[in-house]
Amino acid sequence: MTVMEGRSATSPQSASRQREMDRCRTEIAVAQRSLRAGHPDVEGLCLMLSDWSAELRLLEAEEKRRRQSEDWRRAICEAG
Repeated sequence: MTVMEGRSATSPQSASRQREMDRCRTEIAVAQRSLRAGHPDVEGLCLMLSDWSAELRLLEAEEKRRRQSEDWRRAICEAG
């Protein structure tokens, strides 16, 4: 496999990561709506919000590293 045959933006891994990020955003929105609506479990909803937000940050950082690595590989191939 050559460097350019690595994962693309439409790879199964990238699509899966995007679905995971979408789920995080959905769960964050649910927690925010519930808090704003006056749901009595404030502590639980804050924990939910914290957990899903942390998961989203991890996934976004992973995606950023993947893109940087892909850009670096592309630059190396173009220079070579």
